[in-house]
Formats: sequence, C-alpha cells, structure tokens
Amino acid sequence: MIVEHDGRCGGMTLNSFTSVSLDPPLVLVSLAHGTRTLEFVERAQRFSVSVLHRGQRDVAIEFATPAVAFPAGHTTRTYDGFVVVKGAASTMQCEVDHVVRTGDHDLLIGRVVGITHGGGEPLVFHRGRFGGMVTDAIAPAGLPIALDDEGAGW
Repeated sequence: MIVEHDGRCGGMTLNSFTSVSLDPPLVLVSLAHGTRTLEFVERAQRFSVSVLHRGQRDVAIEFATPAVAFPAGHTTRTYDGFVVVKGAASTMQCEVDHVVRTGDHDLLIGRVVGITHGGGEPLVFHRGRFGGMVTDAIAPAGLPIALDDEGAGW
C-alpha cells in the first residue's frame, strides 16, 4: 500500500486486503493507529494497493521493514497520479470512502477509481512463507476446508 501527501510517500506491505463490494467497487485495508501510512492516508484521502508479482519477494520485505526510508526506487506513477509498485501484477487506485475506527486499527474502505493489470502470478504470503498460487492440498469432498498431514493448505 502506498500513499502520497505533499510530495512525500509512505507505504507498507499489507498482509491482506479485502474486496468489499463490486458495485461500487470497494476494498478494505486495516492500518494500526500511530503509523505513518495511516497519518498520510488521513491527510491525502487516497491510496493505492499493489498486488505484487510472485518474483517481488524482496520488494515486499523492503516495504515491510520498519523505520527505513521509503523505497522509492520500486515505485512509479500511474496516468492518474497515484504512486504504485513498479512491475506489480495489478494495482488499485483508491479514494477513501469510509473509515471505521475499531480497537487499535482503522479500517479504511477505499473506492477503487483506477485499476492496472500487468498480469502474472501474484506473490502469496502464508504461514510465514512466500510463494505463489500452487495448490498445497485438496480438501476432501464434503468439507469446506481441510489441512493435509503436514498442516499445509488454506
């Protein structure tokens, strides 16, 4: 997730974001109170979400490392002025639609105002591991979800 305000960028690696609605197109991200990224979003009232390509593990780690300079070398600007991650599988440019304050986080609901799709397999982070969309296990018939003997799967 990247946000720009007054010419300065802030951003972070999200461990998830959620589709909320297709009509209108809305997504949800959760940001901890006191983070620089949340402060920038509150001021800018817009943000972008970049779905990283499977080969961008190092980019995810750079954006996840706290208290370091913003990794501007991994970014580019879209035609509509949003800052996004270069080479991402897809990006969503969002305007803040609604904020729900809950616990120690704010839930930001963003109205998607632009999308890019570069294609390719997305980067997946699950159970402390980076990877792709390769199936780990098949759930037995009749069960909504199952784990194999090693605990792998969704």
